[in-house]
Amino acid sequence: MHARDTERETAALRALLDLSAQLLGAHTVREVETVLTDATLRLMRSRYVYFLSVTPRQDALLLTYASGEADPPLGLRLPRRQGLAWQAALAGPAVLMVDKHHIPGSAVRVDRAPDQHLLYAPLITSHQELLGVLTLGRIDPPFSAQDQALLLAFAHAGTVALERAREEQKVAQAREDTLLVLGLAMEARDYETQGHTRRTVALSQRLGRVLGLETSALDDLRQGGYLHDLGKLNTPDRILLKPGPLDQEEWTVMRQHTLTGETLARRVPGVTPGALQVIRSHHERWDGQGYPDGLAGEAIPVLARLFSLVDVYDALTHQRPYHAPLSPKDALTLIQAGRATQFDPALLDAFLQVVQDGDAES
Repeated sequence: MHARDTERETAALRALLDLSAQLLGAHTVREVETVLTDATLRLMRSRYVYFLSVTPRQDALLLTYASGEADPPLGLRLPRRQGLAWQAALAGPAVLMVDKHHIPGSAVRVDRAPDQHLLYAPLITSHQELLGVLTLGRIDPPFSAQDQALLLAFAHAGTVALERAREEQKVAQAREDTLLVLGLAMEARDYETQGHTRRTVALSQRLGRVLGLETSALDDLRQGGYLHDLGKLNTPDRILLKPGPLDQEEWTVMRQHTLTGETLARRVPGVTPGALQVIRSHHERWDGQGYPDGLAGEAIPVLARLFSLVDVYDALTHQRPYHAPLSPKDALTLIQAGRATQFDPALLDAFLQVVQDGDAES
């Protein structure tokens, strides 16, 4: 073997290892598409790389990500059997290589795009399911047989990563559905609270994003929102649905729902420690007069402080057994009265802005 051939094989192996390492850090389908496309552009020295995804019914290829000097717009749709990408997909799993001087009339051309040497690599699973097509182009030099082999390896690595990401997505969605069902189970006991779970989760996510929370914290907040009232499943109807004020004994029972909820949530697979803090501590108060632990100020977990604002606002603005709904304006006035006693002042300011902005948009 010549030294130059050895160097090329070594470079190709490094490129494949580099791509594989980057794909390990990609956990969603979109992240895999992005990493695969960007890395292929760099490692294959192409003018552009496109990722064409398969539509759900597999009747078209859709341009979902482009890297480099992109000519067609994102969202470009190729109906089944139209263009060289489909030719490669239907003939796969080999890579289709086309010289720029011999581009067939069946190719889909983009206005003002120069003639280019082309490579098409279908991403096909072991069960013969088409996931997409990786498309490369460069003006010169022509792609080589080694380029063809390297892109095939890239396509295999991308296929494995996409399958993993899709499975992770299914698991995450199943968990999300489970948490929502548990939240709705509580609402099923009382018609007047229906919608509370979805509303508080949605509003707390808006507030969290405005505050710049990281993805993991938003996940904690969402889980905690779904399950924050889980412990009320153990609260007797005579207390939970009582139309008037609770007496001291009834309040003692009601306050147990945060601890019961935390205990039950610990048994749900995948529930995070941050979510458990929301469930346990969302009735704590800034002045230390809340429950179950009498925490005060910043000793209260920040996500619980945040969620308490959302929870109280939604309870005030919707029908409950013990009160008629308030207007958003009256509810906000009442919440502002709790500044530095019930609520964290800094979070309260952010919350007021989010709610007011939301009202302006609606």
